[in-house]
Amino acid sequence: MMQTDVFLGLAPRAPLPQSDRLRLAAAVARACAVDLATITIEQRCERCGGPHGRPRVLTPPGTFVSLSRAGPIAVVAVSLVGPIGVDIETVSAVSRAGFDDVAFNDAERATLASLPAANRDHARAIHWTAKEALLKLSGEGLTVDPRELTVGFDSGATGSGAGVGTEAGADAGVGTGGGAETRVGGGAGVGAGASVLLGWPGATLDLGQVYMANFDAGPGLVGTVAVLSSTAPTVKLRREP
Repeated sequence: MMQTDVFLGLAPRAPLPQSDRLRLAAAVARACAVDLATITIEQRCERCGGPHGRPRVLTPPGTFVSLSRAGPIAVVAVSLVGPIGVDIETVSAVSRAGFDDVAFNDAERATLASLPAANRDHARAIHWTAKEALLKLSGEGLTVDPRELTVGFDSGATGSGAGVGTEAGADAGVGTGGGAETRVGGGAGVGAGASVLLGWPGATLDLGQVYMANFDAGPGLVGTVAVLSSTAPTVKLRREP
């Protein structure tokens, strides 16, 4: 059986943020095959010490998590290989007037403008989730001007990410019952149209170890996961009912 390095779980968004955080703990328990009661996750700002910022797993060690919400959906991400950032967004949210001016640099805006009008909003959402995922991965979030990053699409396999295959069935281990699963397998390249990081002059990460993959987050939604790993990770996407 192929080892899974990164687990993504999509589910209906909970009415309270605390419920999504409990779902994150359950995802860690499932990924690590340990009891939920043993999971400790804290959320503390690295700048002010307040109870916000990216979540951090204290136990079990060597586990990394990320969380995103958009529209009616939440996604939790668990990595067993290195720090992770995940983001989902509705296509409509990034289609509003003026968004491009604050989100994308000149090169990116030119690329978007060159696309067929019918494809532009979807491409814009993919670009944005890629930036958000990378900034979450770095731990800096939107304290960094997103225009400092340049993202684009890879028209062929580059080894910087993963191709997509499907797998169905119940997921063994701790947590809820079965759900539909998609495996994003590593090693062969991301395939046509996948996100790539083209430039980030002020990056605090080793960009040679950053892997990204896009995924379908549901109707009108797109998502991107970014992982820091010495090798291309394998990613399993699970959709809860």
